[in-house]
Amino acid sequence: MLSDAPKPNRSPAVVKRPGEQRSRSRSATRALDVLELFGIRRCPLRAVEIGAALDLNPSSTNQMLKTMIGSGHLVFDARRKTYLPSARLTKFSRWIGVLYGPGADVGDLLAEVGLRTNLVATASSPNDLFMQIIDSAIPEGATAERGLRISIFGSAVGSAYLSTLDDADVTRLAVRARLSQARMQALPAEIAAVRAQGFAQGPSADDRIWSIALPLPATIFQVPTVLGIAGPYEAVRDDAPALVEMARGAIRDRCGRSVEAGEEG
Repeated sequence: MLSDAPKPNRSPAVVKRPGEQRSRSRSATRALDVLELFGIRRCPLRAVEIGAALDLNPSSTNQMLKTMIGSGHLVFDARRKTYLPSARLTKFSRWIGVLYGPGADVGDLLAEVGLRTNLVATASSPNDLFMQIIDSAIPEGATAERGLRISIFGSAVGSAYLSTLDDADVTRLAVRARLSQARMQALPAEIAAVRAQGFAQGPSADDRIWSIALPLPATIFQVPTVLGIAGPYEAVRDDAPALVEMARGAIRDRCGRSVEAGEEG
């Protein structure tokens, strides 16, 4: 039964917020945000539109755009006073299309899952011993922080990712994470149960939020990606079977393939 889906071990998951990464360059991140904005809007944009979308003041916006023009990443149409990505980025954009393939628009998938469930939907990928939120769809009044990192061991999204790995790879990660001997011994059975069900579920670090996590099809998402659904503890936990089916339906519709439980195993 779906309601018997395995839950990650209750060892507390470690959470790291983007601001805790001391080496992070905010200007570089903002420049990438600009390029992502063009991908979403798919049209030339004025400086005021870019600043408003990214919540930047005019001075910061203009300075960043000048820098990106100077580096050849953007071009400026003086007649229309609009900016757009330069041809320098075509090879990069083509490779991204090959890397993720058709049907791998994670933003559209998350929007669809969010619409069907009315819950926070996230996409996470592995980053060393953590799962990092790379994108999200958030209902009004909810939050989900891009860049947030959650430890692989002890989290639902981490368990879903581990279920896609060979046992030897799981063991290597567990050794690096310095899990206790008891946890090491319990891990194979836990991961096998997640593989059999096709998803994992469990509470957040503060026990107020319940999460469900499903690995996305590897044939579509060449970079390992996990779909997460999160919301109020009891509401999500008690409705888990229906929510899992909603998510699977969205994945089938958006990715064009079956993702029945156990398929990835």
